[in-house]
This record gives sequence, C-alpha cells and structure tokens, in this order.
Amino acid sequence: MKRKNVFIEEKHEAWFFYIHENIDNDLLQRDFIAPIINMNYKQLSDEKVVKNIPNGSIKLVYTTDEAVKEIFSGSAVFVFELIPYAIACKIDKVEKRTLEEPSTEKNIRGPHEGFLEVLEANIGILRRKIRSDALKFKTVTLGKITNQTVAIAYIEGIANKDLVEGLYKKISSIELDGMPAIGYIEQSIITHPNSLFPQFLNTERPDKAMAALLEGRIVILMDGTPVVLIAPVTFISFFQTLDDYSNPWLLGSFLRVVRILGGIFIAVFMPALYIAITSFHYYAVPLELLLNLAKSRTVVPLPPIFEILILEITVELIREAAIRLPTYIGTAVSVFAGLIIGQAAVEAGIVSNLVIVIVAATATASYVVPSTDMALSIRIVRFIFMLAASIFGIIGIVACTTFTVGHIIVLDSLGQPYFTPFSPFSLRGLKDSLVRLPLKKQMIRPEETKTGKKVRSE
Repeated sequence: MKRKNVFIEEKHEAWFFYIHENIDNDLLQRDFIAPIINMNYKQLSDEKVVKNIPNGSIKLVYTTDEAVKEIFSGSAVFVFELIPYAIACKIDKVEKRTLEEPSTEKNIRGPHEGFLEVLEANIGILRRKIRSDALKFKTVTLGKITNQTVAIAYIEGIANKDLVEGLYKKISSIELDGMPAIGYIEQSIITHPNSLFPQFLNTERPDKAMAALLEGRIVILMDGTPVVLIAPVTFISFFQTLDDYSNPWLLGSFLRVVRILGGIFIAVFMPALYIAITSFHYYAVPLELLLNLAKSRTVVPLPPIFEILILEITVELIREAAIRLPTYIGTAVSVFAGLIIGQAAVEAGIVSNLVIVIVAATATASYVVPSTDMALSIRIVRFIFMLAASIFGIIGIVACTTFTVGHIIVLDSLGQPYFTPFSPFSLRGLKDSLVRLPLKKQMIRPEETKTGKKVRSE
C-alpha cells in the first residue's frame, strides 16, 4: 500500500492511500489528487461539494474497515483528520482480454463473443444488448477474505420478484473465505446437492444470458470469472442452443431432436444394451448379426462389461489429457491415442470390433450436448446403466431408467419443477421442448419462470 502526503491550504496535513499496482496513476493525478488539493477545508467539509467532484466514482466512507475495503477494491482513498469521513475514488486499472467466442460453446449464426473476467465489463455487455432501464442488478459482496462482488441480473416487470428476492437471500447467506469459481455459489444454494444433474445452467455467452433474461429467468454474475449462472431452468434447457432459434423452426427442431437422441439415448443406452444383449438376451439379435457378433467375440476372453469399461475409461483418460494439454498438442494426442489404442486393443484380442464402434458412437454422441455439466452427468449415468445391465440385463436397464426419470421429476431449480413440461405436464410448454415450433407460436413465456408478464411483446 502506498501513502502520499499533501497539505490542504498549505497547513493541514492529509493523505492519499492506494495500491500502486491497482491504480491508473495518470487518472489518479488528474481526476482525484488535483481536484482535492485545490479545495479548501470548508469545501472538503461539505458533502455536496465533495460529491460534485468531476470524477463520477466518488464515494464517502465513514469507517476504517470501509476505507480498507475500498483500497483493496482498486480505489484511492483520501484521509483528512479534520473531516468526519474519507473520500474514495474508483480509478482501478484492470487488465482484460478481448471479447472472444467461448471455446466450449460454439455457434454458427449467432454472435461470436463471450463474457470476460471483469464484472463491470460483463454488466456493460448486458446493458448494450438490453437497452432498457428495466434491466436491474442487485449486488452483494461475498468472501470473508476475498470480498468479491456478485451481481444478480433480472428484468423488472418480467422476472418474478419472489424468485429474485429468494435467490438474493440465499446468495447473501453464503459464508466462505473466497470463491475461486462461480461453482462455489451454485453448490451453496442448490436444493439437491447430491444429485448428478445440474440445477443451474452455466454459460459464457452474453446472447444466451440475454435470451434467458427476456424469458423471465435470473442471471448470476461474479467478479473474476467469465461464467454466469442462469435459473430457474428445466432439463430440456441443457439441450437448447441459440442456433435452434436462429434457423427456421423445422431445421432448429431437427437439430434439437438429433441432440436429444444422441445425447441421451445413444450416449446412455447403447453400451448398456450391448452388454445386456451379449450377456443375457442374445436370442433377441437376428441370426445373421448374431453369427458375426459371435465370430468377433471368439477371440476376446473378457466378458462384455470389461470390454466396454476398458475402452470407456480409456476414452475418459484421453478426454482429460486433451483438456489439460496445450491445444495443438492435445488435439494430436487425442487423435493419435484414439487410433492407436483402439487398433492395438482389437489386434491384442482385448476388445472386439463391434465394441470399438459402439464406444466411438457413444463418445461422439456425448459431445453433442451443449452443456458440459449435463454432458458429464450423462457420462456418469452411462456407467451406472452399464453396471446394472451386466448384472440384471434388460431388467437392470429398465430399473435404472425408471429410477433416473423419477429422480429427475423430483428435482427443482429455484423451487420450480425441473422436468416441466413433461412433469407436471404442460401442453403449452411442449412448443419449445423436444421440438421448437415457429416463434409466432411461442408468444407465452415459460411457466417455470413464474413471470407476471406472460405474453411477449404485449
């Protein structure tokens, strides 16, 4: 912390306190120090005069703790023992990267920009997209040591006030030393912390956050991370992308159906069905296919469950390695490992050719899920289905399906039903679920947002 001594009216000593590395020194001299030292004692004693200093970031603080907090937040603080307050001026110097499209949330026809790590910049991005005074932000400071700012964004008149206030109280009650990532907030306020399925939708895309706000949802932003949280959401929300709405409704519906079929049915059921059929229900396979299947398995000494597990765990290792390595190395390693390990496993008689096809199709299907949180949940559920199929066959798959659907039905997001519009059933909600009907047919906002303004563009 740096201290600069000055004299008011050339006889009263005063001080400026700030952290040199966090302050724009040119702005400090021009917009704060120069106006202050040109004022006399009488002017500095008048709060109205002080607040009219040309710099718009002037704030009066009345306690030592407040002053220290302002200094560590990137402000310079003027302390003069003859006045009952200190004067803080926000002139922090923040290094931020350029607006880039998030690497994990690509789209074709939408904007190619993402949020940044600076909260003020993210608020500015949302304000540029929603040019209305109805866009409101409620802020709270969290982290007993880090003192991080969290903002709750909503559109007044559209968002449900009770949901906003309830979320604000939940976030305000969080007591942690600090939050390196926004996931700390999510884990502290979700209703079902032991569920595999995410109950908040996270995104780095401003357009996705804007669309959520217009539907009556609430967006949580935190200083220091480009990821924001959206709530309340439904199970189907994790399979929707902006391209669904940018394309004509028939094309958007086709993409969504492919995404749901691939992300759920292929990624979850295909390995389990292979294990169940080859272990218990081989009579359900046509004779021609059964002969080829038997021929490929004659050289494999391992049971089907071990075949699948070996390759699935290998795929997970390759996936993690590709993420941790630099981009240009990770891509080469993932391609090389996939080809070499797969071919070597077949030649060594560890797995059959059909298993390679099934695992490859399953891995590809899991990548079509837009939400990384939901994709991870599906990958874990797949292992559960595989183990159940290896013990109980088709009955195990049916039992796991029943339990999973039942579990999803009892989940909620900010107290709103997670599996709507299927349970509770809503005919109106089906217009934007498995398929997307034309925009003219979707003039009613989603029921789970509990909005007071149900009709769009009323």
